[in-house]
Order: sequence, then C-alpha cells, then structure tokens
Amino acid sequence: MIRTVARVGIDPPEGGQRLAGKFEPARRQAVRVLAANLPEADEADEQELVFRVRCAAGMLNWLALAPIGAELAAEPAERVKRMLIPVVAGALQGAR
Repeated sequence: MIRTVARVGIDPPEGGQRLAGKFEPARRQAVRVLAANLPEADEADEQELVFRVRCAAGMLNWLALAPIGAELAAEPAERVKRMLIPVVAGALQGAR
C-alpha cells in the first residue's frame, strides 16, 4: 500500500484528484492531533501543519521502501522505536 500511495503522490494518475477526498479526513485528523500537541501550533497555520505531516509521512515512506527498511525489520521493535520517534517528532515539531 505504501508503494501505491507513494506512486500516486509522485505521479498522480489522470483523474487522481478524485482520491484527494479519501485522504482528507485522515489529513484533518492528523492536523487536529498535531495542533493539540504542539505549544506553538497556534502560530503555525494549517498549511504549515499539513506540510509537517507530509514530511513525516514521506520520511516513514522512504524508510519502509528503501534498503534501510530491511535493516530496520531485522532490529528489535524497541530499538526501532527509540531511533524513529525522535526523527518523526522532530519533523512534526518544527523549529523551536
């Protein structure tokens, strides 16, 4: 599924805008959760928060599809969490 979503993002099919509605509820929920958990979110507009979510999703997508995904799959789950959480949190938090 990640490959399909990535492909659609990179090279949208003709008529692909009809899929945008399917992603909108998830995007709204992600922005709502992000805004509720970031002290500086009131200073960021919704477009910036959507950008942060897309960046974090892009990083996770790359990790899952790139050769490093196989390396991570061989690691214990706790180690992967310890490595990934600060990276994803940093993308979502923005500059302080």
